Amino acid sequence: MITTVGAQVASRRDDDPAPLLGPGELLKGPFTGRALRQQGYLLGSFGVAFFQVLWMTVALTVGGPLVLVFIGLPLLLAAVAGLRRASRKERQRILNLTGEHVPTPYREPGPTGNVLQRLLGHVSDPATWRDLVHLLVSATLGAGWFTVVVTTWTMILGGLSLPFWYTALPHHRIPLMHVNGSEYYISTLPAVVTFAAIAVVFAWFVGPTLLELGTRTQTGLGRALLGLSRPELDRREAALRTTRSQAVSAAEAERRRIERDLHDGAQQRLVALAMDLGRAKSKLKTGDEADSAAAAQLVAEAHEGVKLALSELRDLARGIHPAVLTDRGLDAALSALAGRSPIPVEVDAALPWRPSPEVESAAYFVASEALANMAKHAHATRAWIDLDVRDGRLRMSIGDNGVGGAEAQPGGGLAGLSDRIAPLDGILSVSSPIGGPTQIIMEMPCPKPSAS
Repeated sequence: MITTVGAQVASRRDDDPAPLLGPGELLKGPFTGRALRQQGYLLGSFGVAFFQVLWMTVALTVGGPLVLVFIGLPLLLAAVAGLRRASRKERQRILNLTGEHVPTPYREPGPTGNVLQRLLGHVSDPATWRDLVHLLVSATLGAGWFTVVVTTWTMILGGLSLPFWYTALPHHRIPLMHVNGSEYYISTLPAVVTFAAIAVVFAWFVGPTLLELGTRTQTGLGRALLGLSRPELDRREAALRTTRSQAVSAAEAERRRIERDLHDGAQQRLVALAMDLGRAKSKLKTGDEADSAAAAQLVAEAHEGVKLALSELRDLARGIHPAVLTDRGLDAALSALAGRSPIPVEVDAALPWRPSPEVESAAYFVASEALANMAKHAHATRAWIDLDVRDGRLRMSIGDNGVGGAEAQPGGGLAGLSDRIAPLDGILSVSSPIGGPTQIIMEMPCPKPSAS
């Protein structure tokens, strides 16, 4: 029997919209760092969209008629894959410009299999069609924003240089318009300077406003079409509520376990220790030799009780967060855990980097509880733990050669393990057919730490 418990947690979006455009920004014109970044974003978005539309047009035109003979499939796959790459670049540009992360909406990061399977994987994903709509709209609007950027710089640079080169025009004049057969133009230097000044001032003050409008339109379009759809947002919101409840339940279960272990173990031994020391004190007060011998025996028993209580407290602390986990990491902590197990346990850990403390603690808890359950119920003669990182996810497999039959039931131990890792976007899978073997697979995100 195979059961999978746990939930994927929605990725967070850091809402950091661009600041409002104030009068101070307008007075600085299109030469501020903000305006230059906006111009680079608009030109880059249009350039990528234009060339992607051109490439997809060629690929679809050539590859479409050749689909029946399978020669066109690689071209169609390249076109669709290129569409996804263009959308990924647009999300990165939005992040670089506004600081806002647009979450990836795809069902799977990259479809696998042969060419046809990968093509169908792309085409069957609704996010691919939203990418296509965004590409077409972005290319259309981008042409307008490209014109705005070019016109702004043309008016400013042309206006500033116009008095120096207008004499090279035919008849040394600048034609303005024709009305009822009459031509209106300017040809004197004062008129040319005035005309150039008006063009520069107009572009200087209107340019930033148009750039702001274009940037907000393009980034809004990207957030709407390249991010998560409303059903996906609702699903992830429900997943967040579930994992939040699971986190609270896991914390409450952990608190009750600690209280129970303290009450049933160390607390009872300390109470017995206090009673033994009280009796020894009473016997020592009498001064009788027999009572002194009995008091010595009670003190010896109390000494043994203290050692047992300390051992139980160490075991309890080890079950919460052992010192070796903090000092030497998850692989060393799992090796120490295997050394204390009554079942021989083989540990194979290959970690290219050290996970975050939260991931280490959750993985150690899963391994500790799984080995404890195996020792109690599996009747196994050996167990194993395999630990590695694949595609940015920590994967731990715990298995034994016991009788099997483990189930992830609500309120049970395996469900508790799932609740422990669910807030970290973890998934727990249990395979335990009757007769064995049992295998528990845990996966959690484990991003590589930054160099800083």
